Amino acid sequence: MPRRQLITILHQLAEPAYRDFAARLIPGETRLLGVRLPALRKLARQYAAGDWRQLLTTPAAADASFEELLLRAMLPAYAADAPLSERLRYLQQEQPNLNNWSLCDSACATCRFVRDHLDAVFPWLESSFLHSEKEFTARFGIVMLNHYYAADARWTPHVIRALREVPQDSYYAAMAVAWCACTLLTARIDLRDDVGMELLAPGYLPEHTHKLLLRKLRESQKKWSNDKIY
Repeated sequence: MPRRQLITILHQLAEPAYRDFAARLIPGETRLLGVRLPALRKLARQYAAGDWRQLLTTPAAADASFEELLLRAMLPAYAADAPLSERLRYLQQEQPNLNNWSLCDSACATCRFVRDHLDAVFPWLESSFLHSEKEFTARFGIVMLNHYYAADARWTPHVIRALREVPQDSYYAAMAVAWCACTLLTARIDLRDDVGMELLAPGYLPEHTHKLLLRKLRESQKKWSNDKIY
């Protein structure tokens, strides 16, 4: 499917009212057409069943919509015919286009194939994303940890170490760290054990990230007895 045909389909699927609603949730995003995520996922799956590589052989156009950029990032995730190395290569190629929280998080949530390749993908996340000073590059790595590693007890020590090492000078990276830490604490870690206390201890995470973590824990509506949270 040529790009011009894809653009036509995206415009046909667009809903102006939904675009206006979604734009309020993504500060500064002006490229939205208003295609709902389930419809975009369906289109990406259809694309991935064909010659999906054709679209990704050229960089994203300067005038690409939000939906086109997200679809491009979804293709390697849905491409069942691609080996892991190719999927990761194309994801890394497309990641710089995921330059807001919605693009980043939606792309990460699509990468369910990672569940079958945890050992192979973790070093890739560490080397390519988790140590990046770029806000949404780092966020991509953290959100991948949150989706596919944080609830797996075998990976708890690795995730906790990674969270501390992520540069957290930017808001969306720090918020992702807090979100992932909250997942750990509410899914797998007893707040009263050594690991939980270490993660919650002042100074383990930067002060602003620590405060974001406490806020996330409150929002989780868990009734913890540890007064260090409340």
